[in-house]
Amino acid sequence: MESNAAESRGKRRADPISPAREGPSQSTSIANDRKRRDNLNSGEIVTFTGNEEDEQDNPISDEDEDEDEEDSEDMDNDSEEGDSDEEMDAFERDFYDDFDDDEESIGPEETEVEQKEYSLGDQKFTFKIFLAEDEGHEDEFTRWMQTIHVHCSYEGKEIGRGFGRYVQRDKIRGSFWRDMEEPCQGLSEIAFELFDRYGRLRKELKDHPIQKGTGVWGSELDLGSFFVIEDLLIDKEWRRKAIGTKIVTYLIEKSQAGSRHPQFSLVVPGWLTRDVQPDIQGKTKDEQREIKFCAFDNAVLFHRSLGFRRIGASSCFGLATDARHPAHAILLTDDFDPAAEEPDVYEHPEHEGFVDWGVPQNRESWRLELLKDRLPLHHAAITLPDSECVEFFKAWKKSENPADKWTKVDRYSNNILHITACELKIQAVRWLIDDSGEGQILSLARNVKGYTPIEELESDLETKRTRRHHGMLTVDISDNFSGFAPEAISCLAALRSLNNPSQIQYAQLKFGCTCGLCIDGFLSPRMSFALLCQAEVTHDMLNEDVKDGEMWRMMHDDLINHVAPDIQQNFTTNKSYRQGFANTFYHAAITLRNNRSPTILNVLDECIDAREWPPYTKSFLQRGGKPESVLRIMFENTQAQDE
Repeated sequence: MESNAAESRGKRRADPISPAREGPSQSTSIANDRKRRDNLNSGEIVTFTGNEEDEQDNPISDEDEDEDEEDSEDMDNDSEEGDSDEEMDAFERDFYDDFDDDEESIGPEETEVEQKEYSLGDQKFTFKIFLAEDEGHEDEFTRWMQTIHVHCSYEGKEIGRGFGRYVQRDKIRGSFWRDMEEPCQGLSEIAFELFDRYGRLRKELKDHPIQKGTGVWGSELDLGSFFVIEDLLIDKEWRRKAIGTKIVTYLIEKSQAGSRHPQFSLVVPGWLTRDVQPDIQGKTKDEQREIKFCAFDNAVLFHRSLGFRRIGASSCFGLATDARHPAHAILLTDDFDPAAEEPDVYEHPEHEGFVDWGVPQNRESWRLELLKDRLPLHHAAITLPDSECVEFFKAWKKSENPADKWTKVDRYSNNILHITACELKIQAVRWLIDDSGEGQILSLARNVKGYTPIEELESDLETKRTRRHHGMLTVDISDNFSGFAPEAISCLAALRSLNNPSQIQYAQLKFGCTCGLCIDGFLSPRMSFALLCQAEVTHDMLNEDVKDGEMWRMMHDDLINHVAPDIQQNFTTNKSYRQGFANTFYHAAITLRNNRSPTILNVLDECIDAREWPPYTKSFLQRGGKPESVLRIMFENTQAQDE
């Protein structure tokens, strides 16, 4: 049972979301009050506004004034001193009332506040629903993000809370990864796991045979705003009472109120360490793992019970606002669960939590020692140089080891070809494919992520191409990419059975083309289309008023700033220059339509092949005009439009 108890239209200050974000404690406030009171009593000057007549002191008497005047003045002063205690008390009441008001206002500003009640038997719970940004970041992300909170209390004590972020994706499309990384870790993880740098669902989550999961999620996730449930916490003794369900429901309802229109709600289920910590004390490693798995499974089951379904094979779950979305037809028991790696049963002989951070490459860790005994081929691929690795493989084959040794996998189901490819050992990769006798089996095998060796390498290279990790920070480095290393290109070619790749094929491998449609291996269909649109639109704009030199130059001054100054001056009086400059954009567009990259040489070739008459473009180029002035405008405007 629930009811709307009250709704507040006014603005208040938010309660702190977590202990780490709390304002001054009550004891601190009391200590500050006492310090202020002590300062007042010690005679320190305090400025306040009051009745100016009361604030004025009587003038100090001169030495030659008579005793009667002095006595009269002393009596006045005595009267003032007698009233001072009452005045001070009145002042303190006013002062501390103002101070208390200030204390109440500490914290982020609350807006759209409303309150609802829910009854369970004879217990009545109160839910406060409001918007408030993180303290210290109130104005930093409001252009594209709003934070929604729900607090649940019983008999005045808070027993549960949750919050989420409403994200207006279209406002950060050009810098999606960078903007999503800044506010918090939760948004960052979803941005990099689910989406590409422009906020579109990653391609493999749409069409990869394993990574697509149930296959019900697709390009509809590329569009519109969305809501991310970031935190949900219920006190342990109050769980299993539908409080968590109510909080999530109110969060989603609030995310859809007013001008907010999320297409989807997203969540990454998890569990709190402090919840399981008492249960794992004194347990074996296997028992601890089972307890943690159980906590995670319960979190997943809870969100699935609310209608959330896994997006592809990711750790993210989605709930579509549209009731007709196919995800709503998937039963809770039919949702996709990706394969899990084998449990890590090995422990360091001296200290279970030991990690080999910063160990030199010439030293083998305890894990490598274990790997050497369990999977010697994997150990060789990781530790030996490329040529020595091949010799080890040859010796292994000659020793007549069982054939299934070649297809053994690690706890992530990576076979020897997965490992060798990601280590970029081209000689070993070629030998395994051509001479191991198990090349086809190794090439087609999938690991726990569902990747074959070439897909695992492509995924690994794509991650290195687009991002870099600095502790908890993930940085988008896509714009700094200048091509993969020769070793990576050779491994990709070998895994694709390209023994002698052509120049175009080599360029496609170097620049990470996976679609096979990139012009010259680096110009994607999306970028090619954007440049084509820019060239054609600019050509049409420049053709307007081309007969009126002064008007033309005034209207298109921003498009000619890369043209030589002397030619810019001649644009005013020479129509053939103006038309030649405009036609160069047209020739650049034709170059792109012919699936050729818009380089200087390619555009010049197109100008020559066009045999234009009258030869406006030829005249423009012969008088000092250059294709660079056109291409720079195309690229700059395309980039600006993308941002």
